[in-house]
Amino acid sequence: MMKCKVAMDDKNECTNCCYFCDKKDTCNDVCQDIAKVCEEQVEETDLQVIESTVPDVLKAITDITVQKKKLEEQEKVMKQKLLQAMEEHGVKSFENAKVKFMYVAPTTRTSIDSKKLKADHPDIAEAYSKTFNVSASVRITVK
Repeated sequence: MMKCKVAMDDKNECTNCCYFCDKKDTCNDVCQDIAKVCEEQVEETDLQVIESTVPDVLKAITDITVQKKKLEEQEKVMKQKLLQAMEEHGVKSFENAKVKFMYVAPTTRTSIDSKKLKADHPDIAEAYSKTFNVSASVRITVK
């Protein structure tokens, strides 16, 4: 998003560059020299856009995502210990008031190597390919 350096320096409520703004036709504070492209503009980063738009949401979701990652790591360790105990004592399943636990024995799984199929038999891969719509989403990666 393009920001007007002059408006930012003047601490105006709206700091968007009027030339690039989609609300310029209805705005009461539109620049008078909008026909000229303002040379005093800065490009706002995506992070700056989101931080200025929904800072509380950004902070909350960052905190939750980091906590979730830590909890998932703890869960993985605890599940491994529980698995070992269940195998050691021959327990196949049990439950408490909130959760049911079941031992799942090791097994084998067969799948199709789609890369190899596409390389060796592209016509067959195409004939059995299926296209579907995927909704927009937000992917968050914990560093």
